[in-house]
Amino acid sequence: MKKVISYLAALLIFLTIGFGVYLNINEKLSIDRTKIPEKVETSKGFQKWITNAKNKGFEIEADEFNLIEENEVYNTKWIKIYSLDEPGNKEILDKTLQEHQDIKKVVFSPNDREFIDYRTEDRNGLAPNEARLYGQREDKILDARILDCSIKANCYFDRAYFLDNDVFVISEISRTIDKKDETAIDCLPEDECQYSFKLHVIDLINNKRFVYESTSFSVVLSVVLPEL
Repeated sequence: MKKVISYLAALLIFLTIGFGVYLNINEKLSIDRTKIPEKVETSKGFQKWITNAKNKGFEIEADEFNLIEENEVYNTKWIKIYSLDEPGNKEILDKTLQEHQDIKKVVFSPNDREFIDYRTEDRNGLAPNEARLYGQREDKILDARILDCSIKANCYFDRAYFLDNDVFVISEISRTIDKKDETAIDCLPEDECQYSFKLHVIDLINNKRFVYESTSFSVVLSVVLPEL
């Protein structure tokens, strides 16, 4: 009798664990990876951004964004890594962090040890269509051209914000053309063209960048940029 009870108890435990694993897998499968992650959608940065866009006349909703691209973040061509232990590097880090305080279109991570510089101007060897990530990660100093966008598409980085010290978002407005399409017809910022918003969600821990695109809309870029 005791053996039967022990067997039934073991079977019950096995079934309970199995059911728990099933529910966990089922929950993961039910998450729509083609949509903006909940962590992004519910963040203060995203809510502030989309509220501002709506107030400026854009008809835009979070569930209208769809995943269009997924790739790795780090590219040895665009990144420089320095040891914090090398003489003078700690001083350079602290000086650079201090110099970028209180600058418009430069945002700092929650721990204030990294920043994103998405200014639309030439600076520090960067073009207006390039964003920079700089700062301390563990015992290293990271200096990366973390993102660029297509000049032919009249791209413009309008907002950036950290979700935590490892994940951040950069939003972009640009024409709805393939950035690799050299045959695309030019459209000046002063002309009315089809545009869309792109959200670049960058995960440094997992070395991933996810790009979500909104539905398209017709605007004159030079008119709406001052509003963003």
